[in-house]
Amino acid sequence: MTESRDAASLVVMYVGAFVSPLLAARVRLPAAVIEILLGLLVGISGLQLVHTTPFTSFLSHLGITFLMFLVGAEIDFNHIRREGLRSVLIASLAATGILLTGVALARLLRFPPYLGLVLGAMSCGILLVALVETGQQKSRLGQLLLLVGSIGEFLTLFGLAGFNLMHRFGAGWRLVLEVGRALVLFIVAYLLLSLLRLLVWWAPHHFERLVHADDPSEIGVRAGFVLMLSLSTLASLVGLESILGSFLAGALFAFVFRQRGALDAKLSAIGQGFFIPLFFISVGVTFDVHVLANPISIIRMVALLAGASLLSKALPLLLIRLLGVPLRQVFAGAFLLSSPLTLLVAIAALGRDLGILDAAGSGAVILLAIVSGVIFPVGYKQMLGKSIGASSREGS
Repeated sequence: MTESRDAASLVVMYVGAFVSPLLAARVRLPAAVIEILLGLLVGISGLQLVHTTPFTSFLSHLGITFLMFLVGAEIDFNHIRREGLRSVLIASLAATGILLTGVALARLLRFPPYLGLVLGAMSCGILLVALVETGQQKSRLGQLLLLVGSIGEFLTLFGLAGFNLMHRFGAGWRLVLEVGRALVLFIVAYLLLSLLRLLVWWAPHHFERLVHADDPSEIGVRAGFVLMLSLSTLASLVGLESILGSFLAGALFAFVFRQRGALDAKLSAIGQGFFIPLFFISVGVTFDVHVLANPISIIRMVALLAGASLLSKALPLLLIRLLGVPLRQVFAGAFLLSSPLTLLVAIAALGRDLGILDAAGSGAVILLAIVSGVIFPVGYKQMLGKSIGASSREGS
């Protein structure tokens, strides 16, 4: 009986995963938004065609693990090196300022401290897609936004780890001990990084097979899985969330193998084609709309969060004016950095699992993810179009 329920739920979820990108292209929305909405339709708040079971929960967890691995692998270390010390320093200050401003605004608005991380969260997912759509991925603005977003992803995930440890152990010697254990993960990751970098430099011909497009055994894909699962397991063993380990694994993978060729496409195909849609659909399946008993209050909450998120990006991002970016483009970039859809959903799910957020709080963050993922990229395109138009008039 359990096996047939698992199979039936999985079939319904994958039908949703199949049609979601088709619908997303039709209505010009991110596929993740459609997957969450389809999950709502077939889950506990809708038709109840999908039931949460240990098997579907396991696959959903693998989905978020793979998602964070790919988020880490998105970081372009070649780009960071090309930008030069001054650009990296200013981008680092901007990313740090964004996170600190988010925490400060949460305190000012009397939100729970965890929501400060929500307000300051940054990710490169929708950011890169929107830059490509507008032909800005190679522009000065696009390169700086990718740099700020990449550094911001690191800071957001480390902030998430910090909230996790503070929530579980409080402020005391136990926290110091757990932070020490967490440092073991970073030291191991650094040692692995150094060893792999040395081996790739010393004997590059032995590693060509990892990124070769025609390898029938797909040894590169297997290596990616080993690294992802090893570091996510190690993170759990030292008291951190496994998604931090998988994020570090992705970043490690990107740092060591700068020229990955077809390997990126293969890993993305497995993640985006199988595991990751299950995570987003599961978010919708388990979303209970009854926790939104007061819709007016929830709408106000989401609107306030959205405004505070945009403000937390706009103010520190003014630093990139020092690198010659026009003011209107700075504000366009703030819109784009304010739509870390996938990372917000992950933060909401983790906050709910840890008991930091209640069902209503988690629901509000998920709604914020959907709203910001739909509206803010449009705001970016509008601001960017006006900026380009103004520049053209000045040039003529």
